[in-house]
Amino acid sequence: MASRRTWPVTTFRLVVLVTGMAPAIWLLWRWFEGSLGANPPEAVVHFTGLTGLTLLLVTIGFSPAFRLTKWPGIMIARRQMGLWAFFWLLAHMVAWMGLDQYWDWPWIMRDMMDLAYVRYGLAALILLLPLALTSFKRVQQRMGPRAWHWLHRLIYVSAALGVTHFWILTRADYLLPTLYATALCGLVLFRLIDALMHRQ
Repeated sequence: MASRRTWPVTTFRLVVLVTGMAPAIWLLWRWFEGSLGANPPEAVVHFTGLTGLTLLLVTIGFSPAFRLTKWPGIMIARRQMGLWAFFWLLAHMVAWMGLDQYWDWPWIMRDMMDLAYVRYGLAALILLLPLALTSFKRVQQRMGPRAWHWLHRLIYVSAALGVTHFWILTRADYLLPTLYATALCGLVLFRLIDALMHRQ
């Protein structure tokens, strides 16, 4: 059996595509089947947010995976995974505004001003916007690799804000947000150690 390093890049990108699309298919099926629980709109809001945060951490995890395997296909597909993460987090915000707030803009603005978790979530999404817009090769070439890499380190700040948003929203069982926070801390620690090692 061929190792992961020998997987064709197109195959791996197909896996990333399925990973990004499969949650939408599952969510639509559950919605039309009527099996999203007593409060389907709330279930959609939570599902889209959790999916987006998961894919965001997976995107960050592509860098240490590349460092450990040296397989270039991982970095080629990282942009694709990052865009899926942005899509799902944007869907989370749209679902919250439409299904939870009913597009009541005065109420939405009031929540943004009064609720800390809303501000954290909004800030996380805003930080991802320039990353999504500059994730294409042509833009990267115009910016230069140094500026592009510095800008894309905002993904760590965005992920930290997303985990904080998730933590504040949790009311009882903190196991899942703790796992996400631990995963993020591990990824940041790997990044710091790797940076120190390459300076030597």
